[in-house]
Amino acid sequence: MVIVFDLDDTLYDEVEFVKSGFKEIAEYLGNDQYYDFMFDTFVKDGSGKVFNDLIDTFDLDISLQKLIEIYRFHQPDINLPAESQELLKFSQTYHTALISDGYYLMQQNKFKALRLENYIDYPIFTDFHHTKKPELKPFEMVMEKFKEESSFVYVSDNPKKDFIAPNRLGWKSIRYKNPVGIYKEYDSDAMYEVADRTEIMNILKEMK
Repeated sequence: MVIVFDLDDTLYDEVEFVKSGFKEIAEYLGNDQYYDFMFDTFVKDGSGKVFNDLIDTFDLDISLQKLIEIYRFHQPDINLPAESQELLKFSQTYHTALISDGYYLMQQNKFKALRLENYIDYPIFTDFHHTKKPELKPFEMVMEKFKEESSFVYVSDNPKKDFIAPNRLGWKSIRYKNPVGIYKEYDSDAMYEVADRTEIMNILKEMK
């Protein structure tokens, strides 16, 4: 069996990256109150226009593009939750892979900050390979890498796109309904759905 993980809001809570990015911007601009403003705006309105509102509200002499670059490419201060560490340690009995969308350098920085190289045999950052979910390509890459295996399972949080390809390819699928994730209100077509990361490990044990 090959256990394949998503990254954001699956192995860690993406809101932690958001906080880290906002802190980096506030430090760059030299004013801690900017962090509070950005996070309050994010909680209230989502991520869409946080930086626009920051510039407009405080009449900042900085470009939107510069703020986006700081946010995307900073070295994130994020950590694996204890239950994710337990899950990943359990998964070491099997082959492991990761399929993650998002800007390549940003996702790679997250991967390194979480020290996932200690757990993941084959990370795929779709942006680097000019693909993205729900396309089949990254999932087929995993199947080619571990072609001696016949059973694959994808663990992810996003029911809008993450399970389309694995379901088509005959994979098993586990949806982690992250209680602080942006997709928590959406229904899923995954084979299993859990609300706690420790439940993922229990399902994987049953699949052995």
